[in-house]
Amino acid sequence: MKNRKTLICATLLALAAASLFAQEQVVVGAARFDKYKKLLQNKRVGLVANATSIIARDDGTKIHDLDFLIERKINVAKIFAPEHGFRGTGEAGEIIANGVDPKTGVPIISLYGKFTKPSPEALHDIEVMVYNIQDVGARFFTYIS
Repeated sequence: MKNRKTLICATLLALAAASLFAQEQVVVGAARFDKYKKLLQNKRVGLVANATSIIARDDGTKIHDLDFLIERKINVAKIFAPEHGFRGTGEAGEIIANGVDPKTGVPIISLYGKFTKPSPEALHDIEVMVYNIQDVGARFFTYIS
């Protein structure tokens, strides 16, 4: 009987502790701008991003990483876009062409088409590269292969 009471108490304590931890909010690195802004200020920034590159502002609203950086006066010189394109409008397997983001005017370099990595010419004027793509964590997933 004593072991049973101990087990019940331990289980209740573990459940209470788990519920406390579950209430903590996860803050992704991209949302911790104060920690990395000095690395980006006054630099020509390349951004590897797609439609999953969304972060939460302090007020809880969501914003794309490119728009977030531009709001903070970071010079995003080029976007490097994987499969499905930068804003996620391409179909699976569709060749993504180079272009310009219509919302911001930032040039887009395709990483899913004729070339699957940036050329030296595409990188020659980039001083800092930011990579912000959510991944499923599987070895066969497109973005990490």
